[in-house]
Amino acid sequence: MKMKRAFAVAIFSAIVLTPFTFVPVGQAATNLSIGVAYDTGGPGDHSFNDAVAKGLATAKKRFQFHVTATVTIGTDADRELRLRSLVAKSCNPIIVVGNGYVDALKVVALNYPSTQFVLINDASIGMLNVTSLVFSENQGGYLAGVTAALATHSGKIGIVGTTKSGFEGGFIAGAQDTKKGIKIVARYGLDSSAALTDGLITSGSDVVFLTTSGSDSEVLKRVVRANTGGVKVGLILLEPDQYVTLTAGAKKYILASVVKRVDTAIVDVISESVSGRTVIDILDPQLGIYGRRYGIENGGIKLSLWSPLVSKYRNVINQAALKASKLPL
Repeated sequence: MKMKRAFAVAIFSAIVLTPFTFVPVGQAATNLSIGVAYDTGGPGDHSFNDAVAKGLATAKKRFQFHVTATVTIGTDADRELRLRSLVAKSCNPIIVVGNGYVDALKVVALNYPSTQFVLINDASIGMLNVTSLVFSENQGGYLAGVTAALATHSGKIGIVGTTKSGFEGGFIAGAQDTKKGIKIVARYGLDSSAALTDGLITSGSDVVFLTTSGSDSEVLKRVVRANTGGVKVGLILLEPDQYVTLTAGAKKYILASVVKRVDTAIVDVISESVSGRTVIDILDPQLGIYGRRYGIENGGIKLSLWSPLVSKYRNVINQAALKASKLPL
């Protein structure tokens, strides 16, 4: 079951669009054939695959193009084979879903410099024919921090992740700007996110922002168990990085989710591709990484409110989003 929210509110409308920078992709707009290399599982995973598929469906309503899709079984050899098969079918551009493809893409993109590849949620490949579409962790973290500060009763909140990321700086800034004296605890580890969440709850945090990727089911079970035991705890999620099967009883403990609008980015890419162009802003001039970093202003970062505990602060969060939009991407 895909995550469904009772209060889904897109926070902060775009007020200024960053100018696009384009180069030709060498594909006639009247005969556009787009390739999609889905990650394991393909559409129906409630994660990045579905977010890309949603963007393609939205673009189909506006533009004419053909889609050839393939789904990897997950090995590097298979990923490379899938990419080469899309090149052989004259697809250009080719949308590549997730950083699991990075090693294979480095090889294939080098072999086919006239094919434009669009890499989702990763900016580690320094090639002109690789467009990286990434999302502002700093701005998303700020919105989560504001929301957590508004929701906390204990005055102590936490962030859980695999490794330290840009989310933490934004989360701390948003929380401190909203509530002076608030205590913020960060926990990172490669093992159990559920155990890290347990530790935060035990130490008194009553709002947790989860920034890991993959299933949230075990973390949510711990949050439900705490609430059932009389400890009130709320969870802020990250979409589409995380997926979870929700029950009616569990959903009420989710306060909000920071949303990376992958579908918006896909529509942008296709919009330019039908005109024979591609999105290729400079992301890192030293490493030669190009693409687009999405934030609040260009519609790439949103906050969805799930619970009435935070939806009542909608106007406050909207004002905070204006401030967050000025933070570095």
